[in-house]
Amino acid sequence: MSSTDSRPISKNKNKSLLIKFLAILSIARWYNISLITISLYAIQIFIYENSFSFLIQEKGIHLHLYVIAIDLIIVGGYLINAFYDFEKDMINQPEKTYFNILVSKKSCLNIYILCNILGITLTFLINTKILIFSIILIFALWIYSHKLRKKVLFGEISASFLTISFFLGIALFNLKFNLTLALFSTYIFTIDLTREIIKKMISLKGDLIVGEKSIPIYFGIKKSKYIIFFLMISSLLAILSLLPIVLNRSFSYYFILSFAVISYAIYLLHHAKTKTQFNKINTVYKFLIGLAIFSIVLY
Repeated sequence: MSSTDSRPISKNKNKSLLIKFLAILSIARWYNISLITISLYAIQIFIYENSFSFLIQEKGIHLHLYVIAIDLIIVGGYLINAFYDFEKDMINQPEKTYFNILVSKKSCLNIYILCNILGITLTFLINTKILIFSIILIFALWIYSHKLRKKVLFGEISASFLTISFFLGIALFNLKFNLTLALFSTYIFTIDLTREIIKKMISLKGDLIVGEKSIPIYFGIKKSKYIIFFLMISSLLAILSLLPIVLNRSFSYYFILSFAVISYAIYLLHHAKTKTQFNKINTVYKFLIGLAIFSIVLY
């Protein structure tokens, strides 16, 4: 075969590798990983340091290692979750799953193991406390994907707790408690838990078919809406508790805006009956969480 004949094969192979790489990024939820990366740097720079100069010092190098390690571990978490969630995702998100199927279950498992090994190695270079934290996080992500996500209430609560776990990790990294960060984490927990239950309303059909128990399945749609409403009110109360602390800072603008956005979400919830309507509330909350991350720079 001539070199000219081999070119189409080479192009097709490169195209296939690119598509598989994009599928891995999709499974790993690159958007969420980007938000986590930004939030970790923002918390350290604007809440703990109030400076950029430390980034080239020893503490800054340790922060870079910590952020990369957490990103790798969370990528691993998404991969193992996709490994266990394949059948349900085929029902709830068929278009996305047909793209993700390009990455085999074996590849997901291999990349999951590699990400965790690299994550543990990087945290070993920081200190023992962060190393132990990373091992606990890896185990928690696995036990969530394998067991907890199938349990009523435990699945939603554990998912939201895992979302804020890297905030706890950054406090451990600094060995310093910060009241604003603690209250902010509590607020993020309430809005993420709200979104988790909303997502379960959207994935109701798939959960029923695969036999997965969730709040909407166990309590029903009407009672689940009351639970979501209660959490939305809790978020508003969390905002009111944070406002006096940040009132003289630009950070307060985010919470004032959030109060209005959550109030609008309550209005949407009152009228929500279909999957499309719950999807709209989910989009509002995705915006709210993304905005929360970027608002840290206002601190």
